[in-house]
Amino acid sequence: MIIDNNSTLSGFLGLQDSDFQVIDRYRDALDKEAPALAHAFYDYLLSHPTTAAVFRDFSSARLEALIQKQTEHATGLLANHMDKPWGESMRRIGALHHRLGIEPSWIAGAYILYWRHWQKILQVQVPESDRDLLRDALFRLLVGDLMVQLDGYAHASRETDSERLALSDVLMSVLAVPRGKESLRPDDLLQQICEALPSKSSSVRLAGYMVSDAMGETFTLEHQAGFRLPALQIPKTAGDPCWEALKSGRLLIQSVDDPQAPEWTKALRNHMAEIGIFPFGTGNLRGVGLIGVREKGYFQRVGSTYFDAFAHLGELIFVLRNQFLRDPLTALPNRVLFMDFLENARNQTMRHERLLAVAILDLDGFKQVNDRLGHDTGDQLLQAVVQRLQARLRAGDVLARLGGDEFGLLLPDLERLDDLDGLCERLLAAIHEPLEIDGEAVSVTGSLGVTVFPLDDSSASTLIRHADMALYAAKDAGRDQFHLHTLALDEAMQTEAWTRVMLQQALQENRLVLYYQPIVSSTGVVVGVEALIRLQHPERGLLAPAAFFSALDHPRLARPIGRFVLNAALHQAILWQEAGLPLRVSINISTRHLLDARFLEDLQEVLAKHPGLRPEQIEIEITESAPLRDMPRAQSCLIACHRLGVCVALDDFGTGNASLTYLQRLPADSIKIDRSFVRDAIDDPKDLAIVTAVITASRMLGMDVIAEGVETAQHADLLVKMGCNHLQGYFFSRPIPAEDVPAWIAHFRPAPRPKNFLPTLEILSPLLEGHILRVEKFIGALRQENPFPAHVIESDAEEYCHLGLWLRGEGKHLFDGTPQFTRLLSRHERLHQIARAAKLRFDAGDADGALEQGNLLDMENGLLLAELLAMTGESRDDGSHHI
Repeated sequence: MIIDNNSTLSGFLGLQDSDFQVIDRYRDALDKEAPALAHAFYDYLLSHPTTAAVFRDFSSARLEALIQKQTEHATGLLANHMDKPWGESMRRIGALHHRLGIEPSWIAGAYILYWRHWQKILQVQVPESDRDLLRDALFRLLVGDLMVQLDGYAHASRETDSERLALSDVLMSVLAVPRGKESLRPDDLLQQICEALPSKSSSVRLAGYMVSDAMGETFTLEHQAGFRLPALQIPKTAGDPCWEALKSGRLLIQSVDDPQAPEWTKALRNHMAEIGIFPFGTGNLRGVGLIGVREKGYFQRVGSTYFDAFAHLGELIFVLRNQFLRDPLTALPNRVLFMDFLENARNQTMRHERLLAVAILDLDGFKQVNDRLGHDTGDQLLQAVVQRLQARLRAGDVLARLGGDEFGLLLPDLERLDDLDGLCERLLAAIHEPLEIDGEAVSVTGSLGVTVFPLDDSSASTLIRHADMALYAAKDAGRDQFHLHTLALDEAMQTEAWTRVMLQQALQENRLVLYYQPIVSSTGVVVGVEALIRLQHPERGLLAPAAFFSALDHPRLARPIGRFVLNAALHQAILWQEAGLPLRVSINISTRHLLDARFLEDLQEVLAKHPGLRPEQIEIEITESAPLRDMPRAQSCLIACHRLGVCVALDDFGTGNASLTYLQRLPADSIKIDRSFVRDAIDDPKDLAIVTAVITASRMLGMDVIAEGVETAQHADLLVKMGCNHLQGYFFSRPIPAEDVPAWIAHFRPAPRPKNFLPTLEILSPLLEGHILRVEKFIGALRQENPFPAHVIESDAEEYCHLGLWLRGEGKHLFDGTPQFTRLLSRHERLHQIARAAKLRFDAGDADGALEQGNLLDMENGLLLAELLAMTGESRDDGSHHI
C-alpha cells in the first residue's frame, strides 16, 4: 500500500486535532525518556544475532551517532502531526533500513519497544482521566509512523528487486546463445555482458573486463560498454584497487571521490559515484570486472552475490576461451587454433626457405568400432591413436583434432619431399597396429591427404581444401595410405565438380530418362525389368551412367535423383500394367538416399501416388559395392520397406569388401550376382566356384538369385543348371526405352532347354538335416533335457526355420504347383502349431500334456519326412529319414 497523502492517512487512522493535543499535553514527560528509549532500542537490536550482524562493522562512534538519531526520531515522532515532511523522512528511513538489510518484521518489532516504554510512562505520569485517550492516540500514531516507514521500505525493495531482476536477465541472456549463433566465441560473451549491463540497469553507467597479461604484470581493458574509457592499461602497483581485489579474491568497492582513488578513476568522477571491482580467474588466466554505478551504497543494496555470479561467469568464459581452442577429449588444438598455427607456420616457412606439409588424416573403420563397441570405446580409441601419433611426431610438428575422427597435421622444416614419405609411413603404421581396449581387440587404419607449401603456394584455407582433396583420393585408392595433392588431382576434382553441375542441370531441365533391361526367369518367362538411368546431353547425346556415376551419390543430388527415379519407374509400371504387362520393376537406390532420414517418406509418397500398383511389384536394389556407413539404420530402413511390401535386392553382390556381412545383416529377398563373375564363369573355375557358392547360399536362405551379365546361350544354360532363378544380360536384351518394352516382350522366345537338364538336389541336405535336429532338440526341451531352440514358436517362425527357408526357396523352385508341395506346406504349418501348443502347456506346468503334444509332433514330423522322401526319391541307408 503506497501512502501519498498524509492527511488521508491521519483520517484513515482516525487521528484528530484532539488526539494531537493530548499528545502535546504530555510530550515533555515522554521526551525526557527518549534517550533511555533509544539506548534500550539498540540494546535490543544488538542482542539478537540477525540484527546485530547489520552493525557488525560499525565503530562505537558510529553507533553513538545512530543512538542519537534514534533519540531525535522518538521526540520527532511525538512532535509530528503526520505532515508531509515527516512522511518523506520516514520513507527515507524505511529505504535506509532496506539498504542496511533490516527485515520489515524487525522494524515492526522496534515499535513494540516504543509501545512498551510509553506504557510505563502512562502508568506513572499520566492521570487516569487522560490515560486511555493518550494510549489510544499514541497507538494510532505508532501505527501510522510504521505504515509510512514500511511504505519507504517497500518502494526501495521494489527498486532493488527490479535491479536484481535486470542483473539476472543479463546473466540469462548471455548464457542462452540464440539459435544461429553456434559460432559465438567466448570473448563475444564477455562483450555481451558489458553491453547488456548498462542497457538493462538504470544504475549501471560502466561495465568492462580487464585481463592480465601472461606474466601477470599488467591489466588491459579488453571489453567495455556504457561510459567509454580510453585505452586503459594498469601496471601491477601496490594499492591499486584492481590488483588489491585480485590479491584478496573479493569484491572491492572504490569510491570515485575518494582522495586516495587511483589516477585512472579521475575520468569517472562526474559520471558515477563508485566502482565495483570483482576478480576472477586462476593461474595465468586472471582478470577483473569493472562496474561503475550512479549512487553510493548500490552494491550493498543490491547484494554482492549477484556480482559474484559475474565473477564466476568471467572465470567460466576464461576456461571456455581455452576450451574454445582445444578439443576436450584429446586436449589437441581444434580447427580454430589449427588455422592460427597454419598461418604462423606459412610465415615461418617463407622466412626459413623450407617446406611445410599440411595434412588431413582420417581413421578408416572408426564408425564401425563406435557402432559395434559403443562411444566410450571409440573415445578410448581416439585417445590411444593420438598418443601413438604424438610419439612419432617431431618437435615442432602440430597435431590437431578437426572433428570426429578427422585430424590436421602441420609438418614444418622439411628439406625435401623425400622426407615426407618416411614420416607419413611411420604415422600410418602407428595407426594400424592393433589395440586392446577393455578386453576387445580393436583395429583401424588411416588415410592421409597431404599438400606441400610453398610448392602449393595457396592461402591457409585453400591448403586445407587441397589436403582434403588428397585425403579423398587416398580413400578412393583403397585407404591405409597417403596421397599427395597434385595439379592432376586438382583437375580431376574440377572434372568431378563439372560432372555434378551437368547432372544437376539435367535434373532441373528434365533431361534424365530411364531405360529398362528385361529380367528372365530360368523357365523363360519375362518377370520384370531393371530401371537404369541415362542423361540426354544437348551436345554429346545419350550418356550412360559411367559418364556421371561419381555425382549420383553426391549429398545434394542423391535424394532428388532418387525421388525422380522412384516416380518415373512407378509411373511407367502403372502404364505397363494398364496395357496388360504386370512387370516387377527393380530400382537402384544410392546408399546416401537410403540412409537419408526422409527415404521412407519418399517411398511411401510415391506408393501413395500409384495405388493401383502392388508394392511387391517394386524392388529396390542396394549396391553391395557401395559402403553403408550406418548399418543399423540401413537394417531398420530395409525392414520398414518389407513392411510396406516392397522387395529388396543386393546388387553387384561379391564386388564389395563386406559381401557376407551384408548378406548376414541386411533383410534382402534376392541377390544379383555381379557381371564380373558371371562373364568369366565358363572359363575361370574360380569365378564358377564363386557363382556356385552364391547360388547355393541364396537357395539355402530362401532368396532369389539374379545373374547379371548373361551374354551367351552357354552362360544361360550353365546358370540354369546351377539353379539360378533369374537371368539378365545382353544375351536377352540391352537396356531399351520404356516404349520398346512391350514389343520386345511380344517377340521374345526363350531358348530351348538342353536335353540333359536336371536340377541338382545335393545342396538341400544341410537345411533338412538341420530341421530334423531342431525337432529333436525341441522334444528334448519338453523333457527338460536341453533348452528350446530359437524360431520355433514365434509368430513368424515358419518363415525363418530351416525347413521354412527350404520351402520358400529350393522347394518352391522344384515343386511349386504340385499337390504334394501344397500338402507339405500345410504339414509344415501344423508342425509349428503343435509346437506352440506343447510350449504353452509346458509353460503352464502341464508336463504330461506337453509331452503328449511332443509325441504328436514327432509323429507329424515323421509323416512330413516320409512325404519328402516320396517326392525326392532319396533315403538313408541306415533306415533313418534323410534328405
